[in-house]
Amino acid sequence: MIRLRTDGLLRRLLLFILLFSLCFTVLASSVQLYFEYRREMRDIEARMALIRAGYLASLERSLWDLDEAQLDTQLRGLVDFSDVARVRLVSDDFQLLRGVAEPKGPLRIERFPLDYQPPSGPARHLGELEVSIDLGAVHRRLYATGLASLLWMGVFLCGLAVALSGLFYRLVTRHLQVMAEFARRIGAGQWQEPLRLGRRTSTRPDEIDTVANALDDMRRAILSDIERRERDRLALQDKRDELQAMVERRTASLARAKDEAEAANLAKSRFLATMSHELRTPLNGILGMAELLRGGRLEAADRQRVEALYKAGEGLLAILNEVLYFARLEEGESRAELVGFSLRQLCQEVLALLEPMARDNGDALQLEIDEQLAEYQHGAEQYLRQVLSNLLANAIKFTEHGQVRLAVQVLASDQGSQRLRVSVSDNGIGIEPAVQARVFDRFVQASEAVARRYGGTGLGLAICKHLVEKLGGCIGLDSVQGQGSRFWFELDMARGQPVLASSPAPSPLASLDILVVEDVALNREVAGGLLLRDGHRVSFAEDAGQALQACAQRRFDLILLDVHLPGMSGVELCRQLRAIPGPNRHSRVLALTAGVQPGQVPGYLDAGMQGVLAKPLRLENLRQALAEAAPAEVTGVDATIDWSLLGTHRSLLGEQKLQGLLKVLRQSLEQHATALAEALPAQDFTEVLHLAHRLAGSCDSLGFSGLAALLRRLEDAARQHDEQALKALGEPLATELAQARATLEQLIQS
Repeated sequence: MIRLRTDGLLRRLLLFILLFSLCFTVLASSVQLYFEYRREMRDIEARMALIRAGYLASLERSLWDLDEAQLDTQLRGLVDFSDVARVRLVSDDFQLLRGVAEPKGPLRIERFPLDYQPPSGPARHLGELEVSIDLGAVHRRLYATGLASLLWMGVFLCGLAVALSGLFYRLVTRHLQVMAEFARRIGAGQWQEPLRLGRRTSTRPDEIDTVANALDDMRRAILSDIERRERDRLALQDKRDELQAMVERRTASLARAKDEAEAANLAKSRFLATMSHELRTPLNGILGMAELLRGGRLEAADRQRVEALYKAGEGLLAILNEVLYFARLEEGESRAELVGFSLRQLCQEVLALLEPMARDNGDALQLEIDEQLAEYQHGAEQYLRQVLSNLLANAIKFTEHGQVRLAVQVLASDQGSQRLRVSVSDNGIGIEPAVQARVFDRFVQASEAVARRYGGTGLGLAICKHLVEKLGGCIGLDSVQGQGSRFWFELDMARGQPVLASSPAPSPLASLDILVVEDVALNREVAGGLLLRDGHRVSFAEDAGQALQACAQRRFDLILLDVHLPGMSGVELCRQLRAIPGPNRHSRVLALTAGVQPGQVPGYLDAGMQGVLAKPLRLENLRQALAEAAPAEVTGVDATIDWSLLGTHRSLLGEQKLQGLLKVLRQSLEQHATALAEALPAQDFTEVLHLAHRLAGSCDSLGFSGLAALLRRLEDAARQHDEQALKALGEPLATELAQARATLEQLIQS
């Protein structure tokens, strides 16, 4: 049973309280410091006023009398004032300095003229008194006061925030969880059990009690409605006549249809997953056998029939893929993966891919790209590829011996992004005005005649609308029936950096030893026929027991493993192969399955598989998988990094998920490499065995095969307590670790 998450509201509440507490603490401390600063300044002004009122006259008298001893005493008394760092008296007769000669920190210097009025004659200017106030001491006191206030207030407010969060959980959140669970039971048809909150009954109900009572009233209303309907049905059965019976049968039929529709909607995800497997499995046999027949020696008429069979299977597979893809979009399983790419190159690639289709229809393809378009973009390339492919394929399909034009226009541009308008125009059959408003809805086509002539599911434009809106754009069309259509979409596209070149393609393959584990005889025959055609050596197993027996006897270069096996599943079988020492513990394993939903693939990889080969089995996909599975000495690919495996992870999991896995591997290397370097010279075989085993599995799963192989050699040496082997592997291990770290940094940064 799915439980309601209760940490969301608590986390946000705690965050808001802490943020408010922080702001309040800073503000209160600032105000307090301001008033402290004003008080300190007033104290300094008071001391200056005291000096002016009480000391200047005596200093003037002592200076007039040339009484140096008295002057020294008076100056020392001034230095004893709080925060007075230095006192200097300058006159024609004396140069006196008391206090610190060169005080550090900011100073406030006050100068007092010394003028004496003798009993007779005019006033005489005798010199000047300079008093230096140490503002640094004031600042230090303010800092200490402010820091103490900030700390105490922060501790108090943080404690208050935690207490309030706990109180909120006790008073609100936990009851919301109970009410949510109650609502689920009501939705599942469990109306008999009342709502009970884990709290004491109060004579003064609060808002939680009000909501709980409303929910329980709803339950009782549903029960009452059900009972009332049952009574009405029984009453009608007693009094009905022929007309009433006919109406009741019609009503019951409509009610059943409604219930069936609701049940079908709730079971849609399970049905689509089952349909994916059940339809792809026979399609695997149809397309596989057709592929085998296409490669044989056939008469012209038979070859034409086989081609027609293969085209029909391809069409059925395309429809199935479109329905499943839209279902994944509705369920939110498809997420935009932001990568760097060139929109100009993407348009050229999509046109090149659809050029054979256009040539068969006699259509001319045109491409117009605004010169202001940035060289590279950063965004969801796969979404844009899907939208362009759907719009262009539609335009080509509904246009015969005409023109199809793809145009990219820059509407607005700045340093970080550009506003683009992409349009696909044709001069085909066009769309009726009445249909244009609903053409982006699901399963909508121009007309029944168009659907019969051109086929299709009516999902292509719905998928386009869904993807464009997920990217924050808008989509529309302009069409005149009989003259053509123009579909367009607008969106903001960030500027990107140059795209790194991909790894080199593998060389032609040599013959491989391959084990096919498949319980369906037709699928075994298809896979065997395609593999034997390319010269590979193929062995078969119908279940997990036969597969384990075959793997114990000999080593295979590749194991194609059906996920849905009788008895032990293919996922569990792969886990056993990885856990049990044997010749195929580190062999490459690919899942052979029709279940290729994004939520299923991580489970296959966690079990130890290196990739997924989807049914129906296609020759080009099979050859690509074999190229990735071939040993490095056969294909010529550098064994240090398995770039093909990284590419498989990128295509199955997406760039963001792959980046997360690479960061986890980097963190694992940083944590364990130091401990491994310390355990090697200490001859700690147990620690070396443990660390090497953990790191080897992680490295191998992400394609760092060179480091993984070296770690397994280290693991074997530690298991055998071979001191010489451990010493010999120390330096190569350090070199390989440094290279792996550098490669990881490049992959993560790029």
